[in-house]
Amino acid sequence: MIEESVLAAASLLAFIAYFTFLIVLHIFPTGKNPLYNTISDYSVGKFSVLARSSTAINGIGILLLLAVLVQVVGMPPLTRTGLVWLAILALSRLAMVFVLTDLSGQKVTPQGIAHMILAALSFVAGVSAITTLTRNLSTFNALHGIYRVLMILAEISTPLLVIVFVTVLLPKLRRWLGLTERAFLLTINAWLLILVGWTFLYTIRVVH
Repeated sequence: MIEESVLAAASLLAFIAYFTFLIVLHIFPTGKNPLYNTISDYSVGKFSVLARSSTAINGIGILLLLAVLVQVVGMPPLTRTGLVWLAILALSRLAMVFVLTDLSGQKVTPQGIAHMILAALSFVAGVSAITTLTRNLSTFNALHGIYRVLMILAEISTPLLVIVFVTVLLPKLRRWLGLTERAFLLTINAWLLILVGWTFLYTIRVVH
């Protein structure tokens, strides 16, 4: 079995790389509008490799977090439901690396439809995973004050998801889709990053 600290460190590095890649994508001249274009739109164009790599790294980081949570926290307090949702989130993210979106104004393709389904699945899985795991971790006292932050992020994830779906469905609001999606993804991944950081510190005995 791989050492808990190694898994936690690898997961933490993956999340740091993911956020770094996203920042770089928003600095480079991609021609995308952060208010309107979704993160998936960056996977189509000259910076496709960087964008798809960030998605792949994100999925891998989530899988590593899943593995370290099972070892560090265990079942109970974790439940199969929360872990399954986390696995679905990771796998849907990895699948999106190979199933690209259709850009706005382009012909709708079967691949684009499949991407939309995967994106919706990953969004629902993200909310379901962090809300379920937050409830599971309520009895895990080693989290201390971090749990309060996790709880707040979990609580706002559902309304943010609703807002994303509303901006997708209502044409007049679609120009804000990029902004609402980024707020949602930041919430989900901030929750994951905080827990990843805590698991790393816990495995190297910095926190108890």
